[in-house]
Amino acid sequence: MIIVRALTVIAKPVIVTGALAATAAGGWFAIDSVRPHDAPSAFQQIQGHGQRLLVSEFGDSADTIVALDPNDVSARTTIATIDHAPGYGIFATLSPDGKAIAYTALPSDTTKPGPDAPANAAIVSVSGDVTPLAGDVDLLIAPIWSPDNSSIVVRKNTPAADAAGSFELLLLGRDGSRATLTTWTTASVFPIAFAPDGAKLYFAALNNTGTDLYSIATDGAAETKIAHLSDQIARDWRLSPDGATLAYSVAEGGRAPAVIAKTLNLSTGAASDAVASASLQSGPPSTGIARGELNPTWKADGKLTIASLNLDGGANATSIDVAGGATAITANNDRIDLPLGWSPDGKSLAVRAVDGKMPSEASASHVELVHDGARDRVSESADVQIVGWLP
Repeated sequence: MIIVRALTVIAKPVIVTGALAATAAGGWFAIDSVRPHDAPSAFQQIQGHGQRLLVSEFGDSADTIVALDPNDVSARTTIATIDHAPGYGIFATLSPDGKAIAYTALPSDTTKPGPDAPANAAIVSVSGDVTPLAGDVDLLIAPIWSPDNSSIVVRKNTPAADAAGSFELLLLGRDGSRATLTTWTTASVFPIAFAPDGAKLYFAALNNTGTDLYSIATDGAAETKIAHLSDQIARDWRLSPDGATLAYSVAEGGRAPAVIAKTLNLSTGAASDAVASASLQSGPPSTGIARGELNPTWKADGKLTIASLNLDGGANATSIDVAGGATAITANNDRIDLPLGWSPDGKSLAVRAVDGKMPSEASASHVELVHDGARDRVSESADVQIVGWLP
């Protein structure tokens, strides 16, 4: 069985290549069954009843979206079950207002399922209704919501013979509209986030010269290079709640490989290390990795959280203050905590807890909630993804 999931700790972002039989824009395509639970919709019933963590649990032919109470993870509400091709789960994101879920999925009747096969993009509303938006997008790139909840951005790759081909960022409206924001043949592009006012989209471009950050207006105009993020691979891009700063991780080679968390001031294009040198551990690392700083995640108050690899193995979820000071939130010697997202009230942190002292030794993993000095496992399944937090 092949399960396509981003579970690796340090890995190159997927640059999708290979044969892709893309459908024509505006063509007809089938959306598989989305089975809402309860009447009225369970999704509707949980609105306004406190914060909930939404996760997607993988099943071989269908994924289940579940809402969990962070104060009692045994209190579970199944929102919907989404069919897909055997072995290939969905990639889903919750809208900013918490009243819709956008996802990509391979149709269940896909003849040759694979990570580069054309996927559907669709939206499940709070009432359980499904709106199909496209049938020719990339599976592995989760939809990016506009701040006003009216549209999503997805990626479409059309490979050429013996080449990666072209990469498009598509703006898909819930009203059925479709527009190409940008098309690249010289780099693989990845949508990151909209500016808080919705006027522009930030995206990353990766090729053999490294990683660059761009912005583009929602009408496809004013494409602008903001900064060169790295000569190597940058990843884990996260926009701060106020839209002023981009956090990301950069892989660096050499005698002592490192993954360093950085922040970029979007108004000036100036980058800096997220962790101040005074806060770095000293001494020879038995792990062989000089620094390992992964999965930057923002709290609603603007504080940054990263996974910080210990010199002798294991990694803690670590809070970074404005001066670059580091304070461990969790303590691990033989496993790795990767921050995934804070609850809106800042009381609960979802992490992926990975067994293994080193990224190279990573094995089983589970999504857990860390709060009030305690940990709760969200699911016994290892193949769980965060969809979002209900406010």
